[in-house]
Amino acid sequence: MEREPSAGHGSSGRFRYGPIAVETREFRRPVPPVAFDCAKLLLIREGSTILTTGNETRIASEGDLVFLRTAVLCGGTPEQSVTISTVYIDTDYLFELWFWLTAPTGHSREAMRAYALGPDFLPPLSYVRPTPGVGRHLELIFDDLAASLASGPDGFYHAQALVSELLHIVAPLVGARPPRTVTPPASSPVAAPPRQREFVTPLRAEAIAAQRALHADMARRWSIGDLAEEVHLSRRQLTRVFSTAFGLTPMVYLSMVRSREMARLLSGANMTVATAASQVGWRSRSHAIAAFRRSIGVTPDQYRSAQGVRDADIPDLDWDAIERTA
Repeated sequence: MEREPSAGHGSSGRFRYGPIAVETREFRRPVPPVAFDCAKLLLIREGSTILTTGNETRIASEGDLVFLRTAVLCGGTPEQSVTISTVYIDTDYLFELWFWLTAPTGHSREAMRAYALGPDFLPPLSYVRPTPGVGRHLELIFDDLAASLASGPDGFYHAQALVSELLHIVAPLVGARPPRTVTPPASSPVAAPPRQREFVTPLRAEAIAAQRALHADMARRWSIGDLAEEVHLSRRQLTRVFSTAFGLTPMVYLSMVRSREMARLLSGANMTVATAASQVGWRSRSHAIAAFRRSIGVTPDQYRSAQGVRDADIPDLDWDAIERTA
């Protein structure tokens, strides 16, 4: 269990255990826009504030509920003062809950991940005003969650139950729904290894820029020097800033991103392992297989077999030629 002091008069402190954290704070001064590598759920307990995300400005007042997606820059300007309870939920943990909720529909893990991270799932900021009765119930859940997290491992299962109850209430309010289209049958689910990081620490702008650059052009032959130049940091600074933000070095993170995209591509019936690996940016067959297995937990062929898809009658790439030029 981790308890962190928080600035501001009337603060209750932050309580965290594992992938969940909660805090209640009173704000009297403006908070500049910051982003976190986690989902945030804000409940306005008293007062009101002007929330700003990008070009959007919203007034949130007592009883309002705000859901912020991961890596969304958001700032606030209190109107005199505002007290806000915030739940931080690790993105990987939240996705696992979402995936198991939708698993019976037949969507593949990586297709669901791509959908959940895409723009069609939820807007950067979702704002709802629950009924007074629901609002009071949410306040009790937030307070019980803090007490459970304060108990450390003894209270973790209860904390998980409270998070599930919270999501049960909030998901319909913010419009979180599974996609309408169904992808090919899913493989046996393989959980991604947890990333150890301080997800309740604000992300630096350079970390966000580097992450976006890797996602935007994962097939590029990135080097740490190229990425550092892209975000105007030294190699050492970039590695430290990125690892603090996302729990992995930039190149290991890129390998994870490529593996997940490759798994999504392999869900289709007309994509060979070799073609998928080349499309995400790997030029060495042995390296692609090893990296995929580290991230997904099985080899690409095992992943395809679990999907019931074979490479038969699909022409493969000349890997020897590719490796000579890699």
